[in-house]
Amino acid sequence: MVNPESVDALLDGHLERPPPTESQIELVLVFVRGDKPEQISELIGRVIEISMAHQAYVDGLVASVVVAGFGTHPASKPTPGARSGLVADLLGQLGPNIKVVHGAGQGCYGFFGTDKHLRYSFVFPEFDCALGLLSQTEFGTAKEFKPADMK
Repeated sequence: MVNPESVDALLDGHLERPPPTESQIELVLVFVRGDKPEQISELIGRVIEISMAHQAYVDGLVASVVVAGFGTHPASKPTPGARSGLVADLLGQLGPNIKVVHGAGQGCYGFFGTDKHLRYSFVFPEFDCALGLLSQTEFGTAKEFKPADMK
């Protein structure tokens, strides 16, 4: 967890920002589809709830893609099979309305950006390739992504 006083000091420019922390990151990307904005919103909410129930850190949302991960903060110590369990539950509950890409690689987490636009997040190796695989994945299925250094 991040100390609230440290966050306030960082935002006020009074605290030197620590460098990102290297970590084994387990990434889960979930693309949601729906016929209407309300349906998409509901499905995104369910993806987030399911992810959080599996102790995944939900980093954010870009368009209709939910970005979640394990190993993305100091308290995140995923159990073996946590990622595959999350993927199985997502597909089991949301089936044909989602497609999933997941994988693991050496990345880092911490504060990124400038003093005025600072954000806590994580960086995953070859994220662009994971997104490319997501675009090729069929709805109702999941594919595992392996960064080049993990193959």
